[in-house]
Amino acid sequence: MTESDKTHEDYIARIGGTAATARGFMGRRWNRYYFRTLKRTVRDMLADEVGTDSTVLDIGTSHGNWLPFLRQLGFHTVVGVELDAERAEQARRAGYDEIYNCDARGVPRPSDSIDVAVSNDVFVHILRLQDKAAIVRETERLLRPGGVMVFNHSSARAFGHHAAHIRDHCSYLTLDEFIRLVRDNSSFVIEDIKPSYYSVLGHPQRRTLRHLLMAMPFGWMATSLLDHGVRQHQPIDLSDYVYLKVRKPGG
Repeated sequence: MTESDKTHEDYIARIGGTAATARGFMGRRWNRYYFRTLKRTVRDMLADEVGTDSTVLDIGTSHGNWLPFLRQLGFHTVVGVELDAERAEQARRAGYDEIYNCDARGVPRPSDSIDVAVSNDVFVHILRLQDKAAIVRETERLLRPGGVMVFNHSSARAFGHHAAHIRDHCSYLTLDEFIRLVRDNSSFVIEDIKPSYYSVLGHPQRRTLRHLLMAMPFGWMATSLLDHGVRQHQPIDLSDYVYLKVRKPGG
């Protein structure tokens, strides 16, 4: 099997890392910065979507790092899907109301049973376009009419690529390709597009200023604030990860 033939299932042991699993001082700092920025973006996109009895589906739970945030947003029921059995059990112990240890391409749950779906830094590891498309279609099936999905993808342009690209256990799409993935494989209506953080700005090897900031006390926070200014004059598709908010018709 060549690298180009591999799928996300060949890299289960290497994917699923989050802030809580980082090793080393700088790794923890960087992950705190990433997580802070992602949470801010997701919070903005879900500001009007949480009801008192809302159910949220976390696609790619890993060990459950997003659970406290989802509870804080006000979701009544938090459901998770995780491919790796050990991480799925960790998420269950963390307090998810339900955990499905399966591939997100086929979740054994009734149609129209979820209000909101979120997925953070997961599609980057779904290498084949047909598998990404299958997850989009399955999520649409699970969502109630009028339900929303908020999810991100690694940006090809930010990482120096001009079109879809796969390297090792990561994949990259241009913003146009990300939008086309949704429009070609679902009836979702795209309502919002937002950037997350700008750590590479098209030059993955050039992080000198940010590395210096990250080594300082509260440097992760300063770097996050720096991104707020960067957002004002940089294109969305130069953000490392781009978020879409999509809605299922009806409701």
